[in-house]
Amino acid sequence: MTVAATPVTKRPLLLRAWGFVVFVFHFFRELVLANLDLTILLLSGKYKEIEPGFIEYPVDHLTRRELLILSHCITLTPGSATIEVAPDFSKLVIHVLDMRRKEALIRSIREGLEGPILRWTR
Repeated sequence: MTVAATPVTKRPLLLRAWGFVVFVFHFFRELVLANLDLTILLLSGKYKEIEPGFIEYPVDHLTRRELLILSHCITLTPGSATIEVAPDFSKLVIHVLDMRRKEALIRSIREGLEGPILRWTR
């Protein structure tokens, strides 16, 4: 099955270079926040209350390169891991540490990772 390419308009190189700097900043911020969150969870003893599970994250609007970058960033961030990419590249299956915070994680992926990736790549 062939997926139709989404038309992507590229911004000027200087803006995309700045977008890369912004992406790196956002990724490291998300990385530090996820590590702090996991540390607090473990040290507080609340790790006994976690509800691990799987979520589906829609990515049909991303190019394959953007999808690759996003999936690796998710996996590198503690508390989540990309498990599978749908055969039609329309969604990611992500293992999350705590399903009770599913909406916050989805918002974090969308705003903290996907948004900066798009500012860099488009």
